[in-house]
Amino acid sequence: MNELLTVLDRYMDSQCSKEEETIVRSWLTDNIADPCYDKIFERLLDNSAPDDDQESLRRSERYLDIFIDREETHRKKLQKTKRMFGWFGATAAAAVLAVFLMVLKPKEPVQWYEAYAKRGETERIILPDGTSLWLNSDTKVLYPSRFDSETRTIYIDGEIFADVTTDRKKPFIVSASGMNVKVHGTQFGVKAFAERDNIEVALISGSVSIEDTDDKNGFSRVLVPGDLIRYNKTFGTVEDYRINTATYGAWQNNHNIRFINQSLKDIAEDLERHFDVEILIEDDTLAKTQYYASFIHNEGLEKILKALNSNDTMIISKKHDTIVISPNN
Repeated sequence: MNELLTVLDRYMDSQCSKEEETIVRSWLTDNIADPCYDKIFERLLDNSAPDDDQESLRRSERYLDIFIDREETHRKKLQKTKRMFGWFGATAAAAVLAVFLMVLKPKEPVQWYEAYAKRGETERIILPDGTSLWLNSDTKVLYPSRFDSETRTIYIDGEIFADVTTDRKKPFIVSASGMNVKVHGTQFGVKAFAERDNIEVALISGSVSIEDTDDKNGFSRVLVPGDLIRYNKTFGTVEDYRINTATYGAWQNNHNIRFINQSLKDIAEDLERHFDVEILIEDDTLAKTQYYASFIHNEGLEKILKALNSNDTMIISKKHDTIVISPNN
């Protein structure tokens, strides 16, 4: 591609030999309407100078000739409104060039935004491609103003549920804690807090592939609907579970909290985020106790803790603004 761009640049500067010019013209004729070469044409435009000297004007006019041909070819081939490309041309030009400069606008630079759901709250955002993203409590998401690259990549720290707009040519990638979750169009959940070793991915519909970007473990997996995996990024271990796809992501409506073989320590951290409280566990053995539990009726913190303590192994008290959990000896 670099060699091709070099030849095209020489052509634009009228530095090609007759033989090279014939080859370039032939290549342009064959490929001018092929979307596969959009990036080459856009890069050529990006490299044009915005000066108003005669050399820049001559180069801009040559660009314009190519893109007029390109747009006309698109119009005839597709019989629809011609596609417009960004244009960086001379500020003073012949009348025909000035008309096109009024229509063809340069692209705005890509901006990056951060969305954040506070503790005790959830948020919903719509990404530039139409994808719906729900953020659970204490979750951050970094996303661009538009997806210009070959992938639609976002970065998260926390828990999200995504309903991804289908685009087979441009995969959607969630990057979190050294893991990439790659999809084309589907519904799935990711739970990946930076301070936790475990990363959860649950698939509701469609398909996703998961890859550990750390060469140390080299983990990868393809999920089918109903799969939930919990991957430990420190030890490279994997736990596999099956979930109810109808209820898994319902936390975005504030009526589902579920714990699938989770330690009391991890449960306490989730409850802290969900209810914006502080919880202290005063016993290591108690903190490591594993639980399966699901709460689907918007239960409050008190009811959830009471249910977890149904066998009376804990004493739950409150000191100042902190909930204290200690063993019931």
